[in-house]
Order: sequence, then C-alpha cells, then structure tokens
Amino acid sequence: MFGLLLRAVLADHNEQEALVRASGLDWTILRPAAFANGPRTGSYHVGFGTDAKGLTMKIARADVADALLKHVDDPALGRALALSY
Repeated sequence: MFGLLLRAVLADHNEQEALVRASGLDWTILRPAAFANGPRTGSYHVGFGTDAKGLTMKIARADVADALLKHVDDPALGRALALSY
C-alpha cells in the first residue's frame, strides 16, 4: 500500500540521489529517520548497508544537525548512511 501511495515521492528521492552520485563532486548522503523534537543527545546510530540493522524510526533534529557537522570532513565519501536512534 505504501509503495503505491509513495511511488512519486520514492521516484523523486531516487532521482535526487542519482543526481548527487553523478555530480562528480565529493558527497555523503545522510538519510535521517522521521524528525522528532528534542535536545541533542549525541547518542544515535549511523548505519551503512548491513550496519543499518536495529535503527529506529525517529531522531531529534538537533542530532541530525550534530551528525551533519561530524560528517562534513569525513574522509569516507561516496556513501549513503541511515541515521536514527
């Protein structure tokens, strides 16, 4: 059911990521779970591939900002990471 309802949103998401990947620039994509209000905890999971197991469906906006700042200078470029509690 969600696939049918979100088909256009998923297609747009996939196109955005394809453009980033094909840009020729250094890139890292962070894919946060649903945004929640709350303070920065600094205690969240960043998952890649099979490391993404055990992630929840939410994360505070403050922790998304924290993760973005931590990955600005990350030398491991060219990957998409899941982000949640």
